[in-house]
Amino acid sequence: MNARQSMTATRMLVAAACLVIAAQQAGADHAEHTDHAAMDHAQHDAARDELGRSLHDMKHQMDPALMQELRERVPLYHKYSDAEIALSMDMMGPEYAWYISPPQLRGKQGVLILLHGFRDQGDKVFRDRMQPIGNIFPTSLGIGMAMMMSSHIQIALDDLKAAGAQQVAVVPVVSSASNELYQQWLYIFGHKPQPRFATVPKIRTDLEVILLQPPGDNPLVAEILLDHALEQSTDPKREAVIIAGHGPTEPGFNEQELAALAGLARIVQEDGGFASVRGITLQDDAPAEIRAANVQKLRSMVEEETRAGRRVIVVTNLIGARTIQAKLREDLKGLEFSFNNKGIVQHDNFMKWMSESVRKAFEDNARPEATAAR
Repeated sequence: MNARQSMTATRMLVAAACLVIAAQQAGADHAEHTDHAAMDHAQHDAARDELGRSLHDMKHQMDPALMQELRERVPLYHKYSDAEIALSMDMMGPEYAWYISPPQLRGKQGVLILLHGFRDQGDKVFRDRMQPIGNIFPTSLGIGMAMMMSSHIQIALDDLKAAGAQQVAVVPVVSSASNELYQQWLYIFGHKPQPRFATVPKIRTDLEVILLQPPGDNPLVAEILLDHALEQSTDPKREAVIIAGHGPTEPGFNEQELAALAGLARIVQEDGGFASVRGITLQDDAPAEIRAANVQKLRSMVEEETRAGRRVIVVTNLIGARTIQAKLREDLKGLEFSFNNKGIVQHDNFMKWMSESVRKAFEDNARPEATAAR
């Protein structure tokens, strides 16, 4: 199957999945539609802008104690001054909540989507892509790194409760469970005793919260990477594909990420007929010497494949298109390769993964009384 055929088939599957979800949920929620304006948002209204975003214009709270925690827990910040950490936080963009469902939509099942964020324009594009889910379930976005605060996540969850949600599926939009941000989210939701970044407040709620696993080595991700490779391909049997990942700083988590990339690589090679497919992580937030060593490994891989007479294609399992792609181009400067800089969220399979994961989470965690009522 070529890239265009695969994309077409995927779109059909996504549409079918969304229709199935809509049909299953519509009957349960129809009687509960009321005016969302009546929801109790009084405590957040002062910070909500014209697009419905809460805390969007709030500056990061640069507490010296929290900055010291970051300095101790994040290798990149070991030698940073408070001013440098503050600048780094500002460069990451705002941390805010965004309720995206129609005002009249209510339902007992809600969806909270957590993500690093893609800056304002990218966030708006992402919001539009998530709208099909937001039209079915009360849905909020919790946007930001949560390195020094968690109030945006608390507000996003409170908004879902105000829309009638009793059960919430939390979707982590990161590439894998080894991601440091995912580890911080685990702490915020009470699944880990220690934070990965600073000690921020944990979530307080009486809702039933179901925290989903990231996409990781899901076959749908392999299909995305295959399509991205085929978009650059001219003759797969004479080409080598390298899957480049961001990579966590901790060695144990990095080994897990490399294992996941190896699994994705096997599927891409089997289904794409490429001469070779390999994965590598850059550990982009690690100390400079560790990242530099990974860059040298990556360059050696490209040079090795080129000497073997293979054309090199580089793809990534990164979520967005503006993460470390610019760095990657600089890292490989002077070498011959073709690069697809797309993030996996841009592919229809990402919505399919999310739709299937949310539906499965609700089905697996169905309450006995809810099952009996169907």
